[in-house]
Amino acid sequence: MGNSASALPYSIGNQVGSPQDHDGWAFHEGSKKADGSAVSVFQGNKPTMAKSPYDVKYSKEFQIFPAYHHYQNCKKLRHPYILAIHATLDTDYPNGDDPSSSTAANPGQLQGAQAMATTGDLIVVTEPCVPLQTWLAAKPSKEQLAWGLQCIVEALSFLHNSAKLSHGNVSPASFYVTPAGDVKLWNFSLVTPIGVADGGGGPTKYFREWEHIICPNSYRSPERRDARWEAVATSAVHCMDSYSLGVLIANWYGGDVPQQLQKAVQRLQTSSLKARPRLQPLLRCPIFDTPYRTVQKQLEEFSVQPVENKVGFWQGLPDLLQSNSIDQAVAVHKVFPTMKQSIMTITQSDAMMAQEMYRRELLAILPPLFYIAETYLAKDRADPNKFATEMSPLISKLFHVNDRGVRGALLGRTNLFTSQLDKNQLNASVFEPMCSGFADSSSALRELTLKATITLVPHLTQPNLEKLSRYLVRLQQDPESSIRTNTIIFIGKLAPHLTEISRQKMLLPAFVRAMKDPFDPCRLAAMKALQTSMDLFDPAGIAQQVLPTVTPCLLDSSSDVRRESFACVEACLGVLRKEDDRMSVIEAENVPNGNGGMGMVGGATSAANGGVPSGSATSQVTGGLSATKNVASHPPAPAPASGGYLSGLSSWMSSSSSAAPPPSAAPTAPTAPAPAAPIVPQPQFSSLGLNDTAVGGASDVDDDDGWGDDDINFGDTPSSAQSNTNSNMGGFTSIGAKVTAPAPSASNAWSEEEDFFKSFESKPGSKLSVGGTRSASTKGKLITPKTTSLAQRKTEMAQKK
Repeated sequence: MGNSASALPYSIGNQVGSPQDHDGWAFHEGSKKADGSAVSVFQGNKPTMAKSPYDVKYSKEFQIFPAYHHYQNCKKLRHPYILAIHATLDTDYPNGDDPSSSTAANPGQLQGAQAMATTGDLIVVTEPCVPLQTWLAAKPSKEQLAWGLQCIVEALSFLHNSAKLSHGNVSPASFYVTPAGDVKLWNFSLVTPIGVADGGGGPTKYFREWEHIICPNSYRSPERRDARWEAVATSAVHCMDSYSLGVLIANWYGGDVPQQLQKAVQRLQTSSLKARPRLQPLLRCPIFDTPYRTVQKQLEEFSVQPVENKVGFWQGLPDLLQSNSIDQAVAVHKVFPTMKQSIMTITQSDAMMAQEMYRRELLAILPPLFYIAETYLAKDRADPNKFATEMSPLISKLFHVNDRGVRGALLGRTNLFTSQLDKNQLNASVFEPMCSGFADSSSALRELTLKATITLVPHLTQPNLEKLSRYLVRLQQDPESSIRTNTIIFIGKLAPHLTEISRQKMLLPAFVRAMKDPFDPCRLAAMKALQTSMDLFDPAGIAQQVLPTVTPCLLDSSSDVRRESFACVEACLGVLRKEDDRMSVIEAENVPNGNGGMGMVGGATSAANGGVPSGSATSQVTGGLSATKNVASHPPAPAPASGGYLSGLSSWMSSSSSAAPPPSAAPTAPTAPAPAAPIVPQPQFSSLGLNDTAVGGASDVDDDDGWGDDDINFGDTPSSAQSNTNSNMGGFTSIGAKVTAPAPSASNAWSEEEDFFKSFESKPGSKLSVGGTRSASTKGKLITPKTTSLAQRKTEMAQKK
């Protein structure tokens, strides 16, 4: 092949059969470079054909001359039942200035053809086809055979009546069949006019020299075999081909010619030239009147039919497809392309879509379109990607059509789309335009969009999943209760596909919103969806967030919701119990020497009892107060040097008021903010027993920290002692008669403390109740010791002694 062959927009594929089966032409499969659509390629190597005899009986008659004759004539003839040509190329003359273009106009002169270059290739690209013998070997039905015969008759009638040419080689080798089942006329190596004055009369000189070599002898009429060219020259142009067609019909049906055609075959094969009928009237035979032919003719004339006729055809097409009146070949290669062309024409024009008749036509096309796509395109074993290749552009176009009927038909086929289209096509051609249905004013379309989208979730990209989640949040406020219910079900199924951050933002708020919905099935669906999504929450989230949102529904007005709520709570508790067991195992592994490892005043802490003090100090307290949080969470600190009694009282005050909110911080000076107080270790005091009723009396706990009994005076307090007390007790809060009293402000904190100490002046040795309030009979006052250094105290004690 010459280098110029690469300029063709087609690729030449595998060769099928031998060149001898196609009159010296190599028959190849091919494809269009732009879109990969199938074509057939006839390639003739001129050096080979110039040396190869056409028939072994005629060693000096080479294939190159019939090849040139066919090459020039096939480019001039166009008819629906003549094999369609996409491109031709003579690699020796890529610009088309070859000598054959002038000499072939008068095929009787071969001198120009003999002078042509024979170093390249002749290439003819046609529509995809197979040889007639291959198609007949597949055993086509009677309706298909009748239609194929009609195609031949119409092609020859066009050649006789319009082109005024005789084919001269009507035989099985001159016909090819397209994938749609149309039989197409080919092999114009003998085509000739009749009665041309070329010096000999009748057919051309080229025809008279080559017809006995090219045409099989059984298909030659008697006058051709007898070389009665004068009779041929004066006969009608159809006479030679009519005889050959009669022979072909007998072989067409395998020798068993249908009764309706037997008389016609006899008339076609008569020896009298004048008695041979024209071919067009043959089509009135009842054998051609079939539903298969009706569909074929309607498709052939479809472009010129009025819209109402088109709508009627599309509406009746599903019944023909389901009854197998139209076979797969016609459905895929003829009906489907017609549908595709109609859809593209209608959808590209807003003016056409605005007209009711075109909208009706588009709606009528969709049922047979999806039937063909699902039944044939999706199951094509030769090309598994045929559905995606053919349907993806149509789906994208149809989704952009602003019509609810079209959108509803598409949403009903999302399962088909997800099984046949790849991820990129689903995200771009299906999901993106589908999202407009979430905001449609029709509640039916919104709900249909919601139900259809769920099949796309496993195929969506993360950005589209985020986009979908936002649409679902909006649908939770939809006025239709059924849409809100389906939305929360959808959210439960969408959650596993979201990222962790997206789940944290969306999931629980969506469930909470649905739990408060006034529609009972929506709340019930929320509970069920929450249970299915339980594994998406960690134990801490279940304890702190999920359970508090579920518990209000335990008393829901609907019994179904209540039962599901209890089941949800049990599921949460089951998760928490497992987490507790896991934590207990970890704690047990980390406990040294069987001890909890955590210090607690009054006894050791056991891992088994959850960290509750188990010593004798707490076991003896039957109605005592709990220890402070600081003491429970830190090891005991040594008692401060300020005294055992006040340290015990201070600890008791903080413990007994633990049920109330913590008071405000220590007061500050009115003029300037007080500096931050240093951190002082908490006093060692866990609880106050009921036996320690006398506040000023001795305690059962040995609290000898260097202070004597004489250091505590229940008499009148000197002003200096009061001043020292106020300065040392700045960190205390006033508890008064009630623990729950509000904390004093910074401005009157000192006066409150003075009132607190004055409450002890009237009745010394007052008793305290368990609740932390002073009894009615309490009198006396409490004198706090001076805050002195250790050296000063030792000096005072030495002086006393």
